[in-house]
Amino acid sequence: MRRYRRDWSREDSRRYQGRRDYYDDEPQTSYGCRGRRTREEAVTPPPPEKPASSSLMASSVDFKTHVDQACRAAEEFVNIYYETMDKRRRALTRLYLDKATLLWNGNVVTGLEALTNFFDMLPSSEFQVNMLDCQPVHEQATQAQTTVLVVTSGTVKFDGNKQHYFNQNFLLTAQSNPQNTVWKIASDCFRFQDWAST
Repeated sequence: MRRYRRDWSREDSRRYQGRRDYYDDEPQTSYGCRGRRTREEAVTPPPPEKPASSSLMASSVDFKTHVDQACRAAEEFVNIYYETMDKRRRALTRLYLDKATLLWNGNVVTGLEALTNFFDMLPSSEFQVNMLDCQPVHEQATQAQTTVLVVTSGTVKFDGNKQHYFNQNFLLTAQSNPQNTVWKIASDCFRFQDWAST
């Protein structure tokens, strides 16, 4: 299965910083889409229609379209997620499904109320994403629900603590309507990736 991988450079960080600076403290329209939405939503165009033909060429084009859609959704989502985590933590649970599960360094948190309490306890943070990888999840594994696996890694410094390397995996699920698709977190797994120094 083809996967999309992108290493984030300083140029990418500056480009996304420019987008972040565009917003003030009030929720605004999410960039790259039409209509009023909070910026705590990753929004993409609606999923492509399934081709009428079942030929190998049609399914190959359809899969490439799904990969491209996954890549766009993942890039927008990652930008929104870490900006919200660092600057507007109280709004972070808007990115999660009602029954979403977070696994944070081995600790399980389930449901929006528990997530809100957990994020309130975390010190302020500064995340730097160095790598983003994503791929669509086959519909047979998700009961035909449009789902994207997003993997990030980078560094994070929580206030009063040393900087850590981290790895985070998200399963995003599409909440679609005729105008757009809003991506929500169904599952989130965060882990520090520090190695003993030699």
